[in-house]
Order: sequence, then structure tokens, then C-alpha cells
Amino acid sequence: MQSYEATTGADHEGSEGLSLIRGALMRIRIPRQQRSRERRLKIMEAARDLFARKGINGTSSNEIARQAGVSIGTFYSYFENKKTLFLEILREHLELFVTDIYSLQTDATISLKDNIREHIRKAFKVFDLHPSFHKEALVLKFSDPEVKKLFDEVEQEQILIISSLVEPYCHKRKPEDLQEVSKVIHSSVENIAHAVKFLDSPMNKERLIEELTEMLYQYVNSL
Repeated sequence: MQSYEATTGADHEGSEGLSLIRGALMRIRIPRQQRSRERRLKIMEAARDLFARKGINGTSSNEIARQAGVSIGTFYSYFENKKTLFLEILREHLELFVTDIYSLQTDATISLKDNIREHIRKAFKVFDLHPSFHKEALVLKFSDPEVKKLFDEVEQEQILIISSLVEPYCHKRKPEDLQEVSKVIHSSVENIAHAVKFLDSPMNKERLIEELTEMLYQYVNSL
């Protein structure tokens, strides 16, 4: 019969051995995971480029795989079909409106009008990110319920952010009016941005920003 010390010593050595094995496996898995992420990203980048140039209906899964430098089998190991891929790209694209670029915060060191102007500039900046893809997605928004749902979800997030920014200035309106107030503000900025970025408006962008700033400044001051 083994002594207590011998048994625990063996267990300890076994534990150390398992730890070494786990560590070795982790070192093997990390590069594989990295390669997997890189392949997935290449597929998404290739697809976004093709969708922007040819539209989702004019793009095939084979084209996407070929441009990404992967086999069609690899493509289907990551995405069920090109529609699933399109929605995934759009979801990430629209989230940037809220998380990275359109994360609106009021700067207490500058005036209300300057805050409004800065927020409008941030909103315009969003549309500089993959504008051709965004334009294709906007077309589908009016015919595809899944695409519309993604746009609506992100718009609601933006309206909630705007509501939190506008609330301190609301002295005459009821809190329940904030959603409608924020929708008006959001739509005003978005429609002008669309005109400038997608409809090739001949009007001067800076003048439009200034006029929009003045309009929203007067509106917010009246709340």
C-alpha cells in the first residue's frame, strides 16, 4: 500500500503534468483561433467590397470566397449563406454608429450650440465609413424586413442617447415627449447627412451643418 505522502506526491506530479499539457494545447489553439478570425475577417471584408460595388443580388458566395482567397467550403463553415453574411456585416457596421463614432457625450466646457455642431459633425463622419455599402443597405432597408429591423434597432439606441442629452434642456416638455423630440432631431441630422453623402447635393456641406446647427439650437432652446 502506498503511503499518504507517496499518493499525494503522485497526485501533485499528475496535476503538474496536466497543467503542462493544457498549456501546450492552449499554445496550439491560440494560433488556430487567430487564423480562424483572420479568415473570417477576410471573408467579411471581401463581401463588403463586393456588396458595395455589385449589390447583394449581384454577388455570389463563390465570388466572395474567391476574393477572400478561401475555398467555398471554408466560406460555408463560417456563414450559412451570403444573406447571413450581409446581415452580420451590417450589424457590425451599424453598431459603430453607437459605440465607436456616434457615442455622443455633452462637453460641459463648451456652449450648447457648439455641442450641437460637434454632434452633427460626428453624425456626418459616420457616413464616411464604407459609404457605398451603407447606401446598398439603405436600399434594402425598404424591401427587406431583416435589414429594416437592424436599422430600427440602432436608430432606437441613438434616440435613447439623444434623449439623455436633451433631457437637461427640457423645461416645458414632459419627459414622455423626449422620444418624439429625439426622433425629430435624429431624422433632421440623418436626412441632411444622406443628402450630402448619398444624393450628391450641390449645396455646401459646411453651410448645411451651420444651418442645421442653428435650427436644432433654436429647437432645443424652446423645449
